[in-house]
Amino acid sequence: MQIRALSLAFLVAAGCSDDWLPADSGVPTSMPAGTSTSTGESPTTSTEATTGADATTAEPTGGDTSGTTGDPSGGGMCNLYDQDCPDGQKCTAYASPNTFIPEGIKCVPVQDDPKAPNEPCSVGGDGLGDDNCALGTVCLDLDYDGSGFCLPYCTGDSQNPKCEGSDTTCVKLFYGYDFGNCFKQCDPLLQNCADGEGCYMDAIKVGNTGFVCLPVVQGGAEATYQDPCIGWSSCAPGYACIFDALVPDCTFSYCCSPWCDTSEGDATCQELDEKMSCIAWYSQGQAPPGFENVGVCGIP
Repeated sequence: MQIRALSLAFLVAAGCSDDWLPADSGVPTSMPAGTSTSTGESPTTSTEATTGADATTAEPTGGDTSGTTGDPSGGGMCNLYDQDCPDGQKCTAYASPNTFIPEGIKCVPVQDDPKAPNEPCSVGGDGLGDDNCALGTVCLDLDYDGSGFCLPYCTGDSQNPKCEGSDTTCVKLFYGYDFGNCFKQCDPLLQNCADGEGCYMDAIKVGNTGFVCLPVVQGGAEATYQDPCIGWSSCAPGYACIFDALVPDCTFSYCCSPWCDTSEGDATCQELDEKMSCIAWYSQGQAPPGFENVGVCGIP
């Protein structure tokens, strides 16, 4: 049995809908083919991989879906891919304090001596977008303590988003917004990411293209086997957030279960529960090079 993945990176805004996710779910999950959700519908069966993935398979109910938008409260219209703001300003997503879900896109001043991509940064009182990061980056503050790291925006354009370096991938994080951010590629079996990060799926359509290092959301570092989860990176490094049908005695719609190496058989998974096997993450012949043995512990 194959796992077919549908992910909506991080904790995307509730209220988005999909062909087979409840309208109020808005969570990144993985699901076995043929399993029905609470909508009574079955998942799609496409295994098409994406590069710079789209944020949803359904049309958004409102808001701008491009990387270009205007803000009537000030800042003017800009394009995140082109960074076409006036000198001394940058184009960035913005949001109210204590959230990283964008409310729009606008030009903001670039602060003196800005921080470079992937450096530690600080967020001001106005929330997302009010930061000391350089042109083309935004300070991502996942736990709302006023600090984070400078996350690069993808360049190129909507149809061909790009990131610098061969070891990074453009991932579109947010439902309803057609822009992406660049993350370092990784191996879920090695978990070769920095402290505070885990290796998670990189795409948000059925058949993800690979894996990237993402910050573990608040509380996620303690979430391991059978613990409930509500987001792509809401399980501890080494674990995937998957549908309850795959995890024995899961008491929530989604629970954490460990990644496993299919070449090593089912023993590791059956130590947790004899009903589980190491299930191949990709359909036969669909795995990216080097990921042919990636599996997840689940009920076949």
